[in-house]
Amino acid sequence: RRKKRLHIPKYQGANKAGTKDSLECHLILTEGDSALALAIAGLSVVGRDLYGAFPLKGKVLNVLKNTLKKAMDNSEISNLMKIIGLELNVDYTKKDNLDKLRYGSIVVMTDADHDGNHIKGLLITFFQKFFPTLLDRPGFLKSFITPIVKVSNGKKVRAFYNQDDYEEWMDKHKNEKKWKAKYYKGLGTSTSKEGRDYFSKWDKHVFP
Repeated sequence: RRKKRLHIPKYQGANKAGTKDSLECHLILTEGDSALALAIAGLSVVGRDLYGAFPLKGKVLNVLKNTLKKAMDNSEISNLMKIIGLELNVDYTKKDNLDKLRYGSIVVMTDADHDGNHIKGLLITFFQKFFPTLLDRPGFLKSFITPIVKVSNGKKVRAFYNQDDYEEWMDKHKNEKKWKAKYYKGLGTSTSKEGRDYFSKWDKHVFP
């Protein structure tokens, strides 16, 4: 039986998680509390019915290097399984099992750096080891991308999501002095206003 409400510290649940509309819900996993604040700002745009958020405490346990017992005893993994509604040794290609999930999509929101990519890799490893049938479901695991740098010239603003694109653009505009660059060291650099803007363009920022 699914529980409509869960009481887990810092978990911001989607209103419809644990209901007949669970598979339409998205769980945003953020890298720390500052990213959670950004996600909460974004939730004010997309609403709380189908969107929930939960902050990760740094890097997720590497399940390939630990026993099943240690993985299941890990508080973060335990909380993730409760929030999503996951059960071990379940075939999620079967609709009856899939319908028991509390979320139909997981969106990973981490910094655009090595640590952020490592966290994504550890989450993929977690699902591959314990819930491989879910990764066969199109759109189950996604990434939320944010800019690494923005350039502005008056009201003109351009965002770049990787260093190569930015450097290529800079080479073409290096003689234009009016452009100002803002570098994003992590998700905490983005303002609440920018967070709302990211979420208002959800399809532009969320990728498989």
